[in-house]
Amino acid sequence: MKFLLVPLLIIGMFVSFSAAMLAMLFFTETVKSPEELQEILSAETDPSRLDASFVDEEDRLGQLASLLEIYRSEYEMRQDSLQDQLDSLGTVQTTLTARETAQDAREVAFGEKTDSTMVALRKERIAELATFYNKLKPAPAAEILQTGTLDDTTVGLLMRQLQAQHMAKIMSAMDPEFAAQITNLMKDLE
Repeated sequence: MKFLLVPLLIIGMFVSFSAAMLAMLFFTETVKSPEELQEILSAETDPSRLDASFVDEEDRLGQLASLLEIYRSEYEMRQDSLQDQLDSLGTVQTTLTARETAQDAREVAFGEKTDSTMVALRKERIAELATFYNKLKPAPAAEILQTGTLDDTTVGLLMRQLQAQHMAKIMSAMDPEFAAQITNLMKDLE
C-alpha cells in the first residue's frame, strides 16, 4: 500500500501545482484566453519574449543590436556580390589579355611590331594580370586559368609573378595534372 501512495502523492502534487500555475497566469492576465495558452504550449509563440508593454521605450541597446544584425547581413550579401563580380571580371580580364597577346603576335607576323616590343608588352600585361589575380580567391582563379583562355606559357609566367602563398593556394585548387604541367613549365622558364 505504501508503494502505491508515493506515486499518487507525486501525481497529486503535480496536478495541484499545475492548477495553481494556470490560475496565476489567468489572474495576472499574462494569458488572456485558453487559445493563447494553447499557442504558448504548442510553441507557436515565443514565451521568452517580453510583452511590448514591459520593454523600456528608451532601451536603445536592443534596437541597435537588431540594426547591427540587419546591417551585417546586408554587408555580407554585398560582399558576396562584389566577390562574384570580381571573379567574373577575372574571366573578362583573362580573355582580354589573351586577345591582346594574339593581336600582338599577328602584328609581329606582319612586321608592324618588333619582337622586343612584344616581349615588353607581354611582361607589362602579365604584371597587370598578376596584380589582379593576387586579389582573386584561389578557387575561381584556378578555374579561370584552367579554361585554356591563356596559353600555358602565359599561365606559367603569371604564376611566377604571384605572391608565393597565393600561388600555392591557386595551384592546390587546380586540377592536379594541369598544376603539374604548369609547375614543370615554370621550372623551364627560369
